[in-house]
Amino acid sequence: MPETTPGNVFAGHVLEWHSEEGWGVLASEALPDRVWAHFSVIQAEGFRELTVGQPVTFSAEEAEQDEFHWRAVCVWPEAEAHRQSNGDGPGFSSGLDITFDS
Repeated sequence: MPETTPGNVFAGHVLEWHSEEGWGVLASEALPDRVWAHFSVIQAEGFRELTVGQPVTFSAEEAEQDEFHWRAVCVWPEAEAHRQSNGDGPGFSSGLDITFDS
């Protein structure tokens, strides 16, 4: 089993997503098992859901959730920048992604 801490961030994708129930399953080659994810940990504005096959970046912790041994702590959909607060005060962050057509 890989040595991981809750602060570790993994690249992966969505294996399944149940919009009506608000949860799904993520996978990463860096982890030995699938990862359970709840909509509340998705870092996005508005209605938070994922789609099957969607690339994501996420942090996870070892935890027993249903039949899963890993639970997502934060999930950043590919379109969202990975910004993690340091927890010191109210803090604000912003970002800018620029894509040029060639």
